[in-house]
Amino acid sequence: MHVKSALIAVAASGAAFYALGRYGHDLDWPQAPVPAVQQAQAETHPDPSQPALPAAGQAEAELAQAPTAQGRPAPAPGPPQRVDETALRYFAAQGDTRRYEAELARLRALYPEWKPPTDLTSPQPTGDPELERIWKLFAEGKFGEARAAIAQRGTADPNWQAPADLLAQLDRAEAGQRLVNASNAKQWEQVIRIGTETPALLTCANVDALWRVAEAFVQTGAPERARDAYAYVLTNCTNPAERVGTMQKALASLPEALVNPLLAQEKQSEFSSIRDEIARRHIGKAAEEPTLTATPEELRRIEALANAATTPDDAILLGFYSFRHNDAAKAVTWFQTALARNGGAKAAEGAVLALGAQQKYLEAETLGAQWLEAGPANRKAYLDVATALIAQEPAPRLERAVIERIARTVGVDRYAPGGAALGWYAYNSGQIAPAETWFETALAWDRNYEPAAYGLALVHQRLRDQAGLRAIIAEWRNRSPRIADLLNPARGRTAMRETRRLPEPSPTDRTVPPPEPIERAERPPRRAIRAEPVLPSSYDEAPAVAARRPAPERPRSGSCSAGTSAAAALQRGWCLLNQKRPAAAAEAFAAAMRSGAAQVAADAAAGKTYAKIQQGLTAEAGAAAASANLPPARRKELQALLLSERFYAQYDAKDYNSALITLGERARYASESTDLMLMRGWSYFNLGRFDDAAQVFQALYRANGSPQAMSGLTAIRDITQRNRY
Repeated sequence: MHVKSALIAVAASGAAFYALGRYGHDLDWPQAPVPAVQQAQAETHPDPSQPALPAAGQAEAELAQAPTAQGRPAPAPGPPQRVDETALRYFAAQGDTRRYEAELARLRALYPEWKPPTDLTSPQPTGDPELERIWKLFAEGKFGEARAAIAQRGTADPNWQAPADLLAQLDRAEAGQRLVNASNAKQWEQVIRIGTETPALLTCANVDALWRVAEAFVQTGAPERARDAYAYVLTNCTNPAERVGTMQKALASLPEALVNPLLAQEKQSEFSSIRDEIARRHIGKAAEEPTLTATPEELRRIEALANAATTPDDAILLGFYSFRHNDAAKAVTWFQTALARNGGAKAAEGAVLALGAQQKYLEAETLGAQWLEAGPANRKAYLDVATALIAQEPAPRLERAVIERIARTVGVDRYAPGGAALGWYAYNSGQIAPAETWFETALAWDRNYEPAAYGLALVHQRLRDQAGLRAIIAEWRNRSPRIADLLNPARGRTAMRETRRLPEPSPTDRTVPPPEPIERAERPPRRAIRAEPVLPSSYDEAPAVAARRPAPERPRSGSCSAGTSAAAALQRGWCLLNQKRPAAAAEAFAAAMRSGAAQVAADAAAGKTYAKIQQGLTAEAGAAAASANLPPARRKELQALLLSERFYAQYDAKDYNSALITLGERARYASESTDLMLMRGWSYFNLGRFDDAAQVFQALYRANGSPQAMSGLTAIRDITQRNRY
């Protein structure tokens, strides 16, 4: 091919790619390398299995050989030009295979008649040591120094001109650096601009540049253009690793509809790993959404991989797919396989859930107990199966250690369904006093948990506590038909017959412990302050009301007033807060703060603080408390409440030193409640400060005979005696 035709082809390709970048939404990538330079750089040896594709270089060669418009033949080609092999020889001598291959492809594209020398290890005798030094600087990536050397040489010898090949390579290398820098800086429009202005970069000799341009197209909302860039690589480039890498990048960044046509360009199953990953994606989505299913072929593919592997990932994936699609037995098998391969917490979580789905609750509880500290998901799985275990009828016979473990975990997590289940376990075992305590504790954790309220109502009914029974019915009449029906005479006779048939308390292996700490590392269940702050009586109504009444009952209709005044918004906020709707209450309080007078705004700020605490947003609660000019007494009250929340969080995180510091800070605003003093004692205990812990527990026991304090003293005695021996 003539040099002229090659240069024309390069110019044509540059214009085409510039148009692609600037008007990319209107152009398609070529399905074959348009310029002859790109074609030669893409494949040093053409693939005979691929059909011949038109190239601009070929078209230009044919044009050069065709008669002119006047019918005259084209001029004869000039003498062959000397090929500058300096860079090629340097790369060969340095053993830089990648650069050598790229330079070889470039020279073959420019000079089709040229044959590479058989000995490339020795430098080509150019008779110009200074030029060889400049080439060496270029090969070492010192492009700035090479430019400076060219300028210095030109100044010293005005008749000297740097080889065009050297200048072109410098231009291309510097453009490549700019493209990489722009890509790393996520300047996507700049990446596309550099690519369009330097089409010689976008060849199989520099696939990384093609990948970066494709990423830029994705990031600028043109995934089809990115698909075309990936398709260019798959159509023209032969390096196996780069082809697979291209598909991996396409899979990670493109919609599946654009990936499938690229898969069709596979050669000899080279994309098997990509098809595996697509199958994993489909199975994973179906594992999260049971309405979706994977194809039998996809399942067979991943099952074969899972059976042949020594890692747990595919087994876990198949386990969750089977579990979500109601095949618990197969799920258990896969999860057990994953556990045998060190699958860790995720495999254990799945195995516990699958065993529970098979109603193998005791086996699930035993396994789940081993992974309680692995994470929230494992604790949730354990609590679910433990709750199902103790909620069975008739109550199963369980070892005391199992019941205590369940009670301890339920207490630490303040898990209302688990607390109610322990209440039912005690009730069905004839242990009425522990049942009452657990039902009350579950309701303290979640005031709206109806099974606990129903259980407590039955306890009151059995104990002939009509006042307690009527109080529960009054609260739940409109929300629970079965609670409302408890005073029905016919229902009452049936209930009495049922309670008479309740068994007597079972042997000690079925005794349900009360909801208090079992071991040293746990704290007693807290009061409901974290779920629902206890409102001071002065906050129960809007301050605008002159004569304050006792705290209003929770509205039975489930609705609150919707007035537009600041006072109405404030009243609505307290109403919503009593209904345990803290998010809506916070909005109402915010409206009152914006439009109300100083007193209304102060009360609203206090209410918003309580609402944010109910939501667990202590930082926003603190901001709300600081947003209004509150009276000193009210500010102290809120500050004590916020510090209590901080203490609870630090205690839960087992940061006992920080928790004690927070308690000390809180003491400036309010005295410690019994619960907080107990938790102070357990903090000392967990830090090994047994003397301090004993002082706290002894003070509590002397003050009110607290059984929890006695548990603490017993734990101190046990551990100090063990340490003594």
